[in-house]
Amino acid sequence: MIRPVALCLCLLVAPAIAQEEAPLAPSDAADNPRIGALIDEIEWGVYCAQDPVRLEDAPDTAAGTINIVQDLPQIRFEDTVVPAALGMGFGVLARVAEGTDPGPVTVTVTHPPYPGSGITVERWIATMNDTAMSLFGFSFETQDELVTGTWTLIAEANGDELFHIRFEIVPPDFARPMVAACQGGFMS
Repeated sequence: MIRPVALCLCLLVAPAIAQEEAPLAPSDAADNPRIGALIDEIEWGVYCAQDPVRLEDAPDTAAGTINIVQDLPQIRFEDTVVPAALGMGFGVLARVAEGTDPGPVTVTVTHPPYPGSGITVERWIATMNDTAMSLFGFSFETQDELVTGTWTLIAEANGDELFHIRFEIVPPDFARPMVAACQGGFMS
C-alpha cells in the first residue's frame, strides 16, 4: 500500500470499544466487496502482521490505540478468508483518484462479540490521498480478538462509502498455508 516511499506511516488496527451491535452483512459474494467511485486503486486480503513503529490514540477501539507501521504490508493471499491466528493481518490497501482529497476517513470494523467485553464495533479516523496507497487493516494481537465469523471493514469519508468488504475469520486449521506463511513454518 505504499506507492511513493514517503514512508507513509500506515494504520493497522488493534481492537475497539463501541458497544453497538455489529451489522453483519449477508454472505452474498455478489456484493463483496463494494468499491466506491472515489477509489482509483485497491487491493485486499491477508498479510503477515508487523510490529508497530508507534501507537496512535483511537478511543473507539478495544485497545484504545491503533498501530502505525513503517511499511505497507505485502498482501500474501488475495482472499477474504482469514485464519484466526496471532500474527495474522487482513485488510485493504487503497488510493483515491488523482486530484481527490476525501478528507478524514472513518474506518469501521464490525465483528462477532469479543469474549468478556462483548465489543462488536471498532472505529478510528485515518487519512488517504491520491499519491500513495494507504493501509486499512486489522491484525490479531490478543487471544480475545480471535473470534471466528463474519467481520466487515468499511471506510467512509464525507458521507461517501469508499469501500465495504466482508472477511470470514476461520479457525487456523482451515487456513494452514496462510498461518504457516506468516509463522515461518508448517503447522502440525
